[in-house]
Amino acid sequence: MTSVLRAPLLPAAAGAVGVALVVQVAPLVGVVFAAALTCVFAILAVASADRARRLCWSAAALVASISTLATLFGPLPGFDLRHAGPLDGLREALAEPLRRLLPEPEGGIVRGIVLGERAAVDADLATAFARSGTSHLLAISGFNMTLVATAVALVARGRVRPAITASLTVACVLTYSVLVGLAPSVARAAVMAVVASLGLAFGRRAATDNALALAVATMVGIDASAIGDVGFLLSATATAGLLYLGDPLARRLAFLPDAIRQGLATTLAATLPTIPIIAAVFGRVSLVSPLANLAAVPLFPPLMLAGAATAALGAVSLELAQVPGLLAYALAFLLRLVVETTAALPLASVAVPDGPLAGIAYGATVALALFIGPAAVARLTRAIGGRIRPPRLGSLQSALGSRFARPALWAGGALAIILVVASAAASFWPAPSGLRVRALDVGQGDAFLVEFDGRTLLVDGGPDPARLLAELGASLPPWARRVDVVALTHAHADHADGLIGVLDRYQVGLAIEPVGLNPGAVANAWHDHIARAHVPSRAVAAGMRIRVGDATLAVLAPDGDPRVDVPSLVLRLERASFSMLFMGDATEQAQADLLLSPRSLAARVYVPPHHGAASAYAVPLVAAVGPSAAVISVGAQNRYGHPTPGTLAALGRVPTYRTDRDGTVELNQGGSAQLVVRTHANGLPPPRGGFLPHAPPTR
Repeated sequence: MTSVLRAPLLPAAAGAVGVALVVQVAPLVGVVFAAALTCVFAILAVASADRARRLCWSAAALVASISTLATLFGPLPGFDLRHAGPLDGLREALAEPLRRLLPEPEGGIVRGIVLGERAAVDADLATAFARSGTSHLLAISGFNMTLVATAVALVARGRVRPAITASLTVACVLTYSVLVGLAPSVARAAVMAVVASLGLAFGRRAATDNALALAVATMVGIDASAIGDVGFLLSATATAGLLYLGDPLARRLAFLPDAIRQGLATTLAATLPTIPIIAAVFGRVSLVSPLANLAAVPLFPPLMLAGAATAALGAVSLELAQVPGLLAYALAFLLRLVVETTAALPLASVAVPDGPLAGIAYGATVALALFIGPAAVARLTRAIGGRIRPPRLGSLQSALGSRFARPALWAGGALAIILVVASAAASFWPAPSGLRVRALDVGQGDAFLVEFDGRTLLVDGGPDPARLLAELGASLPPWARRVDVVALTHAHADHADGLIGVLDRYQVGLAIEPVGLNPGAVANAWHDHIARAHVPSRAVAAGMRIRVGDATLAVLAPDGDPRVDVPSLVLRLERASFSMLFMGDATEQAQADLLLSPRSLAARVYVPPHHGAASAYAVPLVAAVGPSAAVISVGAQNRYGHPTPGTLAALGRVPTYRTDRDGTVELNQGGSAQLVVRTHANGLPPPRGGFLPHAPPTR
């Protein structure tokens, strides 16, 4: 009873949890059980001899009665500020600088962490987060909410008064909770985070235990369904882990410097109790989760701080936000590297049975490991210590502490210098010599990126904006946020949809389209985004020439032939000895018109029309172009059968590269005029098919 009186709200929390569990199985039985508990706790309160016991049992009776009423009449109406009008505008204003300044996929990671836009993370990268056991970093859940609050409390603790530390922590948690949308799960996570951080700020275990019990009793008492909410379970277990495992783990790691010891103990304490829940709910356990979290979690607070600074400053001025934006990009890149590296390890995650019974078994296993593990390690250490005399921990800790103190200062100074240099590099970085063209692997669609002398030209964008942005992020420097010319050959989704994302995320100097652009939903979206982004635009036709630096973009089609129902741009890029012909989706009639002037088609690199579709003019076109290389942008196992055997036969001995087999294809021509081709030119996995799904082979 003495231990209960140290946390007098513990019986109330236990009673509320018990009622909630019974309600999930049989609601009517839960009502009877809650009423019975109310009577029992009330009798104990009346029979108690002292004030402390009376308060303890009275609180338990009150919570049990609230559970009875909530079960009978239903929980209080929920609230959700994720789509509240004023907050939507604020979140959009804060998200815009992150979209403009950070390339993908790092930009999606930062938006997911700072603003809760988990959908911004690419599906392949989200899978890597799941395999490495770090998905909690992308979700606005109790786990990362608690980590943020704990990080603030740890930084401020001992430097300012506890009351100020507590105020800062609560303010940060509440502001962040409202910003990301105060959904019920976020509210529960915020309460748990405040409980944990206040305990760390004041260093009072008894008060913290009581606060945790109060939070659990209140949340479960007014809404029994909370007991099945994954966010609530992660919040409660992570908070309890921080409170009850943090100090013991820190003592076990006493040989490490204080900063490393605290961070490591905090990570392990918050991670270990959540493993049974994750396994029971998702049916998968990440074997590399402890390793991945040890490396990833320390990156989380500075990444969130840098991302928040980028969003806040960018809402005022994009120029002011460039320096924190570069830091946020660097940290997000490191986080992605950790996640993808650990996820790629053999047996990174394994499938396990899921369900409540499995969760109980996993919990018992973790509890047994925590109970027996330290003693076993201690016995092993003593056994080894008989033969090997380790250095004294006190002297080692002192030596490490003094050794790491000064390097930490130097590291901070070095980080500041790096930021200054990176900011200068963004403005004065020399443009690469020569010309580079990349056929971006966007699936069943076209997207060609051309770079020369600091100029950037993008012809079409494929069917998926997210995939195109990831390709651009992997191809361009992180500070390159301008595309000089964007060319839409025609308004079909497999060419246009990706470009719409570019208009929103990059500064575009000029957008061009064919005269008589085929109308429809795609064309309407294209024009709407051009107007919204205030991008200069031109409708061009055969005979027009556009200067881009020292290069020329000659427009060969459309020529106004009324027999061509879908006008498509045909472009010929000319720069010094390099030339490249982009055929777009030129129809057979348009191809016949072009062959009336075959000399105008001659080019060093050839992009056949319509992803290598069948054409009666395939052979004459190759003869007129006379290419040294051909590139076909096409999706793997696409349902259209592109490229067709006829097109491949027409290319004959011309070296032909295909994105479905070769990934992103890079063609470089330097000062020597030699054309160098590199396949799989970035580390991105193959696309999933975008909005035009791949079809299985027919035979």
